[in-house]
Amino acid sequence: MAMIKCPECGQEISDKAKKCIHCGKILVEDTEKQGNKCMECGKIIPEDSDSCPYCGCPVEKTASQKVEVTGIKVSKKSKKMFAIIGVVALVVCIIAICGGLYFKKVSEQKKIDEYNTYIDNVNSACDNMLSSAATGETICNLTRSVWYNAIYKKDDSTTNKYTKTPTTKYKGTQYYAFVDDFNEALQNLFKDEDVQKKITSIEDSQNSVNEMMKKLQNPTDDLKDCHDAIFELNEVYNSLVSLATDPSGNYTSYSSSVNTTINDFKNKYTNIKNKIPEKK
Repeated sequence: MAMIKCPECGQEISDKAKKCIHCGKILVEDTEKQGNKCMECGKIIPEDSDSCPYCGCPVEKTASQKVEVTGIKVSKKSKKMFAIIGVVALVVCIIAICGGLYFKKVSEQKKIDEYNTYIDNVNSACDNMLSSAATGETICNLTRSVWYNAIYKKDDSTTNKYTKTPTTKYKGTQYYAFVDDFNEALQNLFKDEDVQKKITSIEDSQNSVNEMMKKLQNPTDDLKDCHDAIFELNEVYNSLVSLATDPSGNYTSYSSSVNTTINDFKNKYTNIKNKIPEKK
């Protein structure tokens, strides 16, 4: 910063000073504070002057433009309409939320119903197989007895009517003799009316079980073990039905198959009962 002499009083002042600190001479005009510049002579004139005090040139004042933002007036009718729209929107939102919750609840209830229905079908299939298997076991055991007694000519009050045929009648007494072929004894057994009824009952139960098993084809993940167990039981059950309704092979192999199948059925039945969960 340099020192210069004031052109008015000759005293030394800073070259950055806008006026002399000694005599008050204005050195640099402050246009922002002093006013507007005259368009004719270029000198600064006061803001409230109508003409330049130096050259008399009229001052053209520019009206400041003010931007006024006025508030938007809303009529009562419009306010009422906005209120109605707001209420409608709120009602729609509530309906949507309630609808979503309702359908979710319905969906969850449907899954629960399907779960419980599956368990009911499993229990029903088990009960039918157990009842039918008990009848099948009775037929199998009777078949084995008839088969054995026919081969070894053994008297038995239960099997004699199948293993023996009438021969001579002497003094009012009917005599019987064992059949020559055990196959004849087995044929007599399966011609018996009571045995035929039992076999028909077994076959009807098997058909019912087959229909139930169709409903158990597609379990949910949490019922997979139950599904596998019931199908294992059904496989053994069908083997037992076959042994009861259509015996084949020789006596030894048939008797062994009956023992194995009956024991296997009991084990599989116990297994499925342990796998069936409680209903929800």
